[in-house]
Amino acid sequence: MGCLFVMLFSAASGATAASKPGIEIKGGSERLRENIRLFLPLYDEACKTPRWRLRSLLRDSQRQITAAAQALGYYHLTFEHDLTVTDECWNMVITLTPGEPVRIAEIRIIINGEGNEDAAYQAIVERPGIAVGDRLDHSKYESLKNRFPALAATRGYFDGKYEHSRVAVNTETNAATVELVYNTGMRYRIGEINLQQEILRDDFVERYINIHEGDYYDSDALLELKTLYNSSNFFSSATITPNLQDAVEGTVPIDIVLDPRKRHSYSIGGGFATDTGPRFLLGVEDRYINSRGHSLRADLSVSDVITTFETAYNIPMTRPAKEALKLYYGYKRENTEVSLSELNQVGASYTRLGDNDWLYTYAINYQREDSVVGDEEEQRTNLLIPSVGLSRIHAVGDPSYPRRGWSLTTRLSGSPDALGSDFSFVQLEGRAKLIHPFAGGRLLLRASAGFTEVGEIKQLPVSVLYFAGGDASVRGYDYNSLGPEVDGNVIGGSNLLVTSIEYDYLIKPRWAIAAFYDQGNASNDHNFDFKRGAGMGVRWISPIGPIRIDIAKALDDEKGWALHLTMGPDL
Repeated sequence: MGCLFVMLFSAASGATAASKPGIEIKGGSERLRENIRLFLPLYDEACKTPRWRLRSLLRDSQRQITAAAQALGYYHLTFEHDLTVTDECWNMVITLTPGEPVRIAEIRIIINGEGNEDAAYQAIVERPGIAVGDRLDHSKYESLKNRFPALAATRGYFDGKYEHSRVAVNTETNAATVELVYNTGMRYRIGEINLQQEILRDDFVERYINIHEGDYYDSDALLELKTLYNSSNFFSSATITPNLQDAVEGTVPIDIVLDPRKRHSYSIGGGFATDTGPRFLLGVEDRYINSRGHSLRADLSVSDVITTFETAYNIPMTRPAKEALKLYYGYKRENTEVSLSELNQVGASYTRLGDNDWLYTYAINYQREDSVVGDEEEQRTNLLIPSVGLSRIHAVGDPSYPRRGWSLTTRLSGSPDALGSDFSFVQLEGRAKLIHPFAGGRLLLRASAGFTEVGEIKQLPVSVLYFAGGDASVRGYDYNSLGPEVDGNVIGGSNLLVTSIEYDYLIKPRWAIAAFYDQGNASNDHNFDFKRGAGMGVRWISPIGPIRIDIAKALDDEKGWALHLTMGPDL
């Protein structure tokens, strides 16, 4: 029975294979053969195509093969074809003899008009993408030819046109001359800027505008402005176009049409991480309380370990796309195996995005905290903490899985008792991450450090102390389970140092495997008793960043394997 099945399957397979014509192209380069395949009409024919139609298509194919070869510079190509027709189907073998190709002997590119002195056009002239000695490739010529009008549309040369364009081929010498003469005409300037929107004051919305009447037209500037409006949280879409119909005397009006987002936004969700367990999320936002762009947002996050609530009132400043003032109130309750903290704080922060892409944050907040560490007595602290922070993220490639990049965050804070705080301290902390291609995958380096200067360490509340261990620290150890100890109880430290090295490798387009090694600890001096953890993991690359499943082993204590689940961007 098994043999009979195999025989029947083989016969069916043979019948299926015979039901399709076979066309084989031999000789020449792979690109030449592929180009001819694209030109050939025979590929669409069935086995039962009549002989008279095949002969007609063969005559057409001769012209198509010649055209396909000349498109790649082979003007002397010859070929032979062998057509076999049976009762079941037909087959063809085409054998190519490409001959000597035509090569570029001279390139003449002339820019007339105001674009003659434009560096963007000169860059094309200097690097056209073809060179003397290259085999003539008409697709590359067309690509070069299209670059000039495309740049004209981008740079505002709306009257640009070709005065002359051709490829002259001498088949006797196998030489080609490329000639392009493009007249850009004048470069238009920006005329009247017409703004259409309904929800905010025009003088506020105009603060986003990065172009001015009289500037040279540049579509990149318009694209940047579109991005600013789309990311402002006020508008669902921004349409910014030159009104060419009303262009006059070398100026073109710019029309800006902004469609509003819904004023109110609500969000509900959940998550899970091994540090915090299941997490419930709830958020509400009023995107524009008034016509000056003020907004109000409140967020609640509830888990067994950490519960937070924050409400913030945001005020856009002079450059609303790059600077803002925030007034906020926050509550945080954190209950771990080694500490308990209940924190209330109120404060203000000013953020500014510099032209160098660094984000500067200046803040001051008052906080009242009730906390317990280890077996220590509960203490209440009142602190007024000014701070200054600096951060930047630079990523290359897919934001959800960058192939290379880095991030850096630093913060200097303190609490002077002269301003009413219970005690004085100064704290400097920083986090750095680096992603670099390595051995077909990615190398991920991470470091966190913090240093505190204080009179008595026991005065520091939980929110200011440092602990190590957990998903984003030393894997293999529980969340905040590492630090200085008293009578076997972890009490946290004034200093922190944690480093990590990880390698991951894509095994499928959205799946990667990883191996890692972490070490670090908190300390009350500069002699760190580093704890180490190592393990392996799997990543699924979601649109918001990798979802990580890690299994880690603590290398310095008698502990079993630990499971770590996290999600979010690598940087």
